[in-house]
Amino acid sequence: MKKKRILKLSAVAITALTLMSCSSKNGIYLNILQFPGTIFGCDMNCSLPIDKKKKIEEYTKIHYEELREEVKEKKGKHLEQVLKLADIKKSKYPNVKAQLQKEHNAIFHNTKRITEELVQNISKLYLSKEKSKTINGFSYTELSDSIEAYVEEHFEEIRLAVKSEKSEILIPLAKKINIKDKKKEETFINSLSGKHIQLYDDLLVLSIIMYKM
Repeated sequence: MKKKRILKLSAVAITALTLMSCSSKNGIYLNILQFPGTIFGCDMNCSLPIDKKKKIEEYTKIHYEELREEVKEKKGKHLEQVLKLADIKKSKYPNVKAQLQKEHNAIFHNTKRITEELVQNISKLYLSKEKSKTINGFSYTELSDSIEAYVEEHFEEIRLAVKSEKSEILIPLAKKINIKDKKKEETFINSLSGKHIQLYDDLLVLSIIMYKM
């Protein structure tokens, strides 16, 4: 299982795109990563009931900043508490902490994740032209590369803007990808607002929960 899990989170580091919910009839569900053409996660058995998962979500929402630092250092009271909330055996804590540290960049600095969300948002504003296969004058690759370069350069600024529901940081990006229509620009720069849990916290929640599988 450990090997299988490492492979999955290595994929997160490379091409994590978007989170979705996978629900079951017995009220147990798990947020999973969806990749182009392939969905990973819904084939996994979720071992945490919904109330447990909600407690982990609530805790990570409040203590995201502390957890980010403690995962990097492999120690801290908030990290201990979130592992406890996930019902992970204490004997496994050292291994879990070590693996989370290895996955720190994939969990807390996933530029692919944010890039794909923004690409999807602009794609909704500018439908792809069938003949030229362009989106607002850019090929998909050009658009994705341009957005990812901006996200990489301003990753933490964007994250804090999403958390505070302020959008000014995306104005230069909107100009960079040639959004001239004011209404579309406003829609684009506000498209991440209020999505901190979906775009950032859930990667940490998923990583913790996977140790119970």
